[in-house]
Amino acid sequence: MTEYRITDVPQPSRLHFRAIEDALIAFSDPRAGAGDWPDRALCLAIPDAEGKTVGGLWGRFYYDWLFIELICVPEDRRGEKLGSVLLSMAEAQAREWGAVGVWLDTFSFQARGFYEKKGYRLFGEIKDFPPPHKRFYLSKLLDPTGPARVVHPAIRPIDNPGPEEREAIGHALNLFNDAALGGDPWPDETLCFTITDATGGIAGGLWGRSYYRWLHIDLLFVPEKARGRGLGTELLRRAEDVARSRDCIGVWLDTFSFQAPDYYPRHGYTPFGRLEAYPDEQSRTFFAKRLDRG
Repeated sequence: MTEYRITDVPQPSRLHFRAIEDALIAFSDPRAGAGDWPDRALCLAIPDAEGKTVGGLWGRFYYDWLFIELICVPEDRRGEKLGSVLLSMAEAQAREWGAVGVWLDTFSFQARGFYEKKGYRLFGEIKDFPPPHKRFYLSKLLDPTGPARVVHPAIRPIDNPGPEEREAIGHALNLFNDAALGGDPWPDETLCFTITDATGGIAGGLWGRSYYRWLHIDLLFVPEKARGRGLGTELLRRAEDVARSRDCIGVWLDTFSFQAPDYYPRHGYTPFGRLEAYPDEQSRTFFAKRLDRG
């Protein structure tokens, strides 16, 4: 029997993330359906007069859906309807890629009403994220015959975008969010546990990020040969312990119907939203768990 070990990674890097993600993708893609599953990044940058990115939109297309992870319009450019143009451009690109729909999230101090006016519908929410606010999850199914590609002189689509562009848009959004939330410090911290095999190679693990007093588990994967040994349970336990030590209110994550939708409820996670046809006949379910303070 192959020996597997969970290791805490004090200073996780993108190399650890990619190793866990690659293992998860290798398991998931054959089970997602008969399609080809390209993984594409979408970056629409708003540059300033010197060409520096000061806002824009960042998304990821995978399993026939576009997830808009970041969208930010600089305060001095508001009133120019750039937010509407960013959404239109993203949706047009998603249609060209064959997307079923688009989903995103927004906080109660941000722009839920704006997205609903653009045809997005609420499919889930988490309370006290952070207190007294809420985090809303919205989606929109796309009409494949909808508007064609949109262009705008103030917005620059970037081919093959790198992490520096994502970081620039994220930085601009964080400045807005932190100002809206007031004076409390909002640390943004990652955590990583790897599952290593007898050779020391990374065969799975957990990657998460805590911010605004919630922990998001981005990745959790236990290799098939290591299942039944309690490794998944131990990964969750360790992640929740770290979340408590960081004064987090709870943990949230999502999983596909071909992954582990029946596993998380056994560990106290409650579904709060679901997207169908993600992809084909599959679905994507979102779970949250409030942590006891013991």
